[in-house]
Amino acid sequence: MYEDMEPLFANPVLPLLAIALADHAFQDYASFEEIEAIPPPADGSLHHLRIKKDMLRVPFFQIVSADGPTGKIHGAGSFSNRTVDLGHRAGYEENIGIHDIRREALVKADSKFLGTKHNR
Repeated sequence: MYEDMEPLFANPVLPLLAIALADHAFQDYASFEEIEAIPPPADGSLHHLRIKKDMLRVPFFQIVSADGPTGKIHGAGSFSNRTVDLGHRAGYEENIGIHDIRREALVKADSKFLGTKHNR
């Protein structure tokens, strides 16, 4: 959070921070303003936010119902399923998906080394 990233909403840490704040996961902080007010350490090290002990076993990406968090973890296909549902609600008849360029790069790297000592 100490990096001078403008606009602030582009900071990739914010969605994760919002989830933790909504879950009241931090031991010493209850709001974004409190965390933002932490001065950066003079030596350039990191400031670690302590997690409440009762939150250590709670899934970070948990399913949330109309009644609140369920304590159940999102499955591997949950993002894909939500994307498909979103497409249907938007009027698409076909399922939409997200192309994962990282996966494609790994598949290409694997095929390059297929049969070599790297994959044996």
